Amino acid sequence: MNFPTSTHKSRWLLSPEDLEARRCARYDKSVREIERYRPASTSAAASAAPGEGGEKAPQQLGGLELVSMEEEKQLFSYYERMISKICVLYNFSRKILAISIVYFKRFYLKFSILDYEPWTLMITCVYLACKVENAYISAEELAKGVQQDARIVEKIVLGSEMNLLQGLDFDLVVHTPYAALDGFCFDLETYVQEKLPAGECWELERAEAFAQRLRKKGYESIDALLFSDGPLLHAPGLLAFAALEVALKASGEKALLREYVASLLARADGGMAADQLAQAIQAIHKLGQSGASGLIDESTLKQIDRKLKLCRNPIYDPSSEQYKKQQAEKQKRKQEAKAAAAAAAGNHLKRASAAMQDAQALGLGEDLFIAPAGVDQQDSKRRKSKETSSPHQQPVGMS
Repeated sequence: MNFPTSTHKSRWLLSPEDLEARRCARYDKSVREIERYRPASTSAAASAAPGEGGEKAPQQLGGLELVSMEEEKQLFSYYERMISKICVLYNFSRKILAISIVYFKRFYLKFSILDYEPWTLMITCVYLACKVENAYISAEELAKGVQQDARIVEKIVLGSEMNLLQGLDFDLVVHTPYAALDGFCFDLETYVQEKLPAGECWELERAEAFAQRLRKKGYESIDALLFSDGPLLHAPGLLAFAALEVALKASGEKALLREYVASLLARADGGMAADQLAQAIQAIHKLGQSGASGLIDESTLKQIDRKLKLCRNPIYDPSSEQYKKQQAEKQKRKQEAKAAAAAAAGNHLKRASAAMQDAQALGLGEDLFIAPAGVDQQDSKRRKSKETSSPHQQPVGMS
């Protein structure tokens, strides 16, 4: 599938304002649900006003402090790096790494960290990405990488996969920057061999070695961008070009960078203007810096994790009374629907039986509805007898 017509472009690329608005909306929704469904003894709540820069300040629920949006971002950063470690451990392709992290980011645009545990979703995202890329790994094998019991991991994956799919709106297509970077490197390799002024073109071996160095450095830049909001804000081609720019600057070929960018813009059909491209690339570089530095120390992680366990949204917490009530109601609706279907089938049979009795009362036998036994056999015998009575008769039109 081409990127311009994909759901990746139409549904999962947002402006910075839209991205922040969606995160605030789903966080507020989770807080309201916690306020509504927590036990009465802790239902009193005092909500703080938003902090500076649009960040939500910590909120209190009956003396219980909720995980803030800033702490949520820190946890996301940690678990995205855990996804990277799992993919490296199993030697998964970089495409699987990118898809897993993008699934994780997309899911938490619809739900907050107060709704679903990030560890559970982390494992499920890797599992689903492997299935999408035909690199299936069993839950038992995945359990070894996260040092958990295989039965626990299997239960988590099977129980969370549908939740993940629904959170993604079943949009599983992800275009990664790695493929775009490969395309740029191949194009640049051709450019330095054929498009430079006479006498300045490179030899094949030099061009191939240069492209390989660029690819390696570019991959590292994309790895950092995956830990930022880059995949939700910019097209994979732009992310790849920003990574290529970093690699070219690191190689010392700044003049070549200017020439190559000019050639790309000249070949572009209705693409970005030079100033728009420069502005977008500058924003992406800032995202790459934040992705490379967004580490969280272990003590802070444990503190946030303890807080998170105490303020789960009861609607999605299997241990809560509200969740059990919802599941019981759902099961009841299923049983009622099953009973209604059985009753409808029974009524249909009753009507058919009544119609048959009415027909018999009018002197109409079953042969009105069902052909008498033996009719097909008698017709078959008559046709056979007719065919054998004139063995020399030829079909019409045959001589």
